Amino acid sequence: MARPFPKRIPLQSHIKQLRVEHYYNEEYNDGHWMIWLTANGDFTLGTFLKLCDNGLIQRITWHEDGTETILQLTED
Repeated sequence: MARPFPKRIPLQSHIKQLRVEHYYNEEYNDGHWMIWLTANGDFTLGTFLKLCDNGLIQRITWHEDGTETILQLTED
């Protein structure tokens, strides 16, 4: 079986290192990885890739005004 061609995900320029964390919510039995692309000092604002355990991939940006922008990179 042939492997699918890897998906291209555009990144912001000048990234020197990525920060990765795993979040797990026991109440919902839900987990995902967060790969930070940009962030402020305490990681309350910025952009990250969200890699869900169910295969969903999103690019999420948390903004200063409390809103978030979600770009879904895979199908449900």
